Amino acid sequence: MTEDQFIMKVVNTLTIVELHKITPELENECTQLSVSTEQLDLVASNADSLVHAVNEPTSVPYGIFAEGKMVGFILFDNERYTDGYYWILRFMIDGKFQGKGYGKLAIKEVIKMLRAREDCKQIRVSHIPHNLNANKLYKDMGFTETGELEDNGDIILGYSM
Repeated sequence: MTEDQFIMKVVNTLTIVELHKITPELENECTQLSVSTEQLDLVASNADSLVHAVNEPTSVPYGIFAEGKMVGFILFDNERYTDGYYWILRFMIDGKFQGKGYGKLAIKEVIKMLRAREDCKQIRVSHIPHNLNANKLYKDMGFTETGELEDNGDIILGYSM
């Protein structure tokens, strides 16, 4: 392990990430977050995701907070399904805050939240095929490709509980 890797590991163990439900007071801050320009075609905007959440009442939007700032956004399905699958529908870390480990810590929080549900057998997420960074992040967190694709061709990954 190099000195740089050790420092990053220490920083990650000291960093706390919290998920806070997006309230009307947080909506503007949430919609101001954006991925980098070259990533814009990889994820929906947070404004679109908030509209999705309004139209799908079982979808719960959360701001990802680190060091007192909103650094990202995650939307997951809160509906209880008979198949035991819970879906992360949208996930992003603002371009200014990427590479700091916040994404991994946020995914850990979602896993912890959903693990508390007896009916949750698997957490699922999908991404467009050329989003290699998302694929690596999810696999680093223990997700595996299911071999299934969404109707639009997105790759589906699952995290078994």
